[in-house]
Amino acid sequence: MKTSIILTAAAIALSAPAFAGQKLAAPQDAPLTVKSAQFAIKSPASNACPAPAKSTGWIFTSKPGSVSYMIARKGGGVAGPFTAQAIKTATGGMATISRNFEVKSAIDTEYRILVAGSGGVVSNWAPLKASCKIKLGG
Repeated sequence: MKTSIILTAAAIALSAPAFAGQKLAAPQDAPLTVKSAQFAIKSPASNACPAPAKSTGWIFTSKPGSVSYMIARKGGGVAGPFTAQAIKTATGGMATISRNFEVKSAIDTEYRILVAGSGGVVSNWAPLKASCKIKLGG
């Protein structure tokens, strides 16, 4: 036992000069990366307008943190940028975005999430349809 302690101490003393003058960097946290995105829209349930609708999106990441995204309309404009906070999950992180809105006129289009700084991660196209055949006051 005494011999092994002496040998261990000698090994440490001999290896110390090997690292002298070298700068050893502390381990760095890997940057947050975006894995994928999903988008869903619940269109109005009736033909009457104005009517409530809801969009929900999920951005899956490698770890918790801040995520920047935009909402794109097929053949049209882009809204944003917006920021969401990804929370810890069993597989990394997930940001959930949700918005309730009112459809006031007939529409038949699609939207998707564009994740900024992700190297091109986009969600599926989600349809938004409303006929608004019945106009209500408001």
